[in-house]
Amino acid sequence: GAEARGSFPSGGGEGGMAAVATGTVAARATGVVGFRGALGSEWLARMSGIHIRQVMGLHTSAASQMGARDPKSMKLVPEGGKINPAPRGLEPPQMSWLRTDGEGWGKGGGGMSAFTPTAQLRKRKNYFKRCGFIMQTLEHEEMTKLAASSPVIPFRPGDVIKMKVEVLENRRRANYFTGICIARKNRGIGSTFVLRSVLANVPVERMFPIYSPMIKEFIIIERRKVRRGKLYYLRDKPLRYSRV
Repeated sequence: GAEARGSFPSGGGEGGMAAVATGTVAARATGVVGFRGALGSEWLARMSGIHIRQVMGLHTSAASQMGARDPKSMKLVPEGGKINPAPRGLEPPQMSWLRTDGEGWGKGGGGMSAFTPTAQLRKRKNYFKRCGFIMQTLEHEEMTKLAASSPVIPFRPGDVIKMKVEVLENRRRANYFTGICIARKNRGIGSTFVLRSVLANVPVERMFPIYSPMIKEFIIIERRKVRRGKLYYLRDKPLRYSRV
């Protein structure tokens, strides 16, 4: 059979033992027969490292599950620590005409309702703006109504979320889906968020409407430490970063 021989790295001790262990695992992963000693070639060591990552990513074993919670890959937010970006719930932003403090809303104080008769308006608006304001007000009322009965709690990108969702096409049977939130888009009543997970060693992303009545349960399992609002970079990372 083929043999791969090399010298121990300088210094010996723990470094040499780590090299032997790495070489042994690499030999088993790559199928090298009669492997002896540590790998002396740099390019072969890099190849063996790639094979090790591939082998760990191909099996949902205890080692791969531990790799998903590796503190070096993705840390968790400590208890009492600052959460950034801050979690946000379903409460829609306050409409301008509901404000009464008069700060930042012009000379009209809190503004005027969208359903104010035209003759009573302090400042005339064209019909396109008035119709848009009316639609915005109706949407705000519907969002407030849905937020009162929705089980969705304040969350943020980086949270590992477990959801129970009804499927209309499957006789309204409920399915569970767990994943890490990688994006949230605030578009009024059409707001959505994306959960990413790994199923059968295949990355899966699902988009859910935030105000959907099909969401029956919403549980935050853990909060991972992130520094941005969109985690699309996880698509280029190994699968262990997306495992939950």
